[in-house]
Amino acid sequence: MKGYGLLSGGLDSLLSVRLLLDQGLPVIGVSFTTPFFNSKNAEESARRLGIPLRILDITEPHLAMLRHPKHGYGSNMNPCIDCHAMMFRHAGWLMESSEDFLFSGEVLGQRPMSQNRIALDIVARESDFPERILRPLSALRLPSRPWREPA
Repeated sequence: MKGYGLLSGGLDSLLSVRLLLDQGLPVIGVSFTTPFFNSKNAEESARRLGIPLRILDITEPHLAMLRHPKHGYGSNMNPCIDCHAMMFRHAGWLMESSEDFLFSGEVLGQRPMSQNRIALDIVARESDFPERILRPLSALRLPSRPWREPA
């Protein structure tokens, strides 16, 4: 079992990685590139944390989504909900085992428009992997479904 984490290089994603590493779980960072953002911060963070990093270029699907985001635009014309679901979906395609899981540094309530309960549920559902997403920084406030039975 290993976790594939959306790694931006920001504090929240770093804390999520550290929480999982401290529990002895193997972690792989996943970062994305498009013409609008790159993976430089994630590369430095992965190096400092000592974890492997997969960098995915999602330019084409990202541009297509930007033209008509299903859930509209957030501030600064940023389609947060659609973008996060896309990132989870692409990271999910990297999973090698049915015991692997996805995670992020999203915090329930931190961003009122994109990290509220409804938005996080939409992101999970539209990721194609809703039962396999863990948000360690909100674990006490969001339901966590086990992807395997305890031994």
